[in-house]
Amino acid sequence: TKKKASKLVSAAILGLDGETILVNGKAYYVPPPTIRKIAQASYYLSDMEEANTMRELFSSMGDIKCACSALSCLVKGDESLAEEFMEGTIEEITEGLEVAYGLASVENFYKLSALARNVANLTAKQKL
Repeated sequence: TKKKASKLVSAAILGLDGETILVNGKAYYVPPPTIRKIAQASYYLSDMEEANTMRELFSSMGDIKCACSALSCLVKGDESLAEEFMEGTIEEITEGLEVAYGLASVENFYKLSALARNVANLTAKQKL
């Protein structure tokens, strides 16, 4: 409806369309991810295994540093918060990633993840 669309646009302009996450007792505002931020985070999350839910997907990551870097990209647009996020728990980082990706369409996230894997496979294959 027009009313809902107007509210969404107003919230975006006012910066009310994001969420707040807690990592190690500190609050961080997570804006809706841009394509650039999703691509940055996907770089760090490229080793993810197949999963049925977002939580399974993020929990399957073996390297907390990569998860912290990905979350930093989604929060700040760069890796500057990664070391700070390393002080948090894997549950906080996983929840933060869930929240951040939840601000984007889940369907688009899975499509982007599949695309990132395909691109990685194409660039990693040797030419004969």
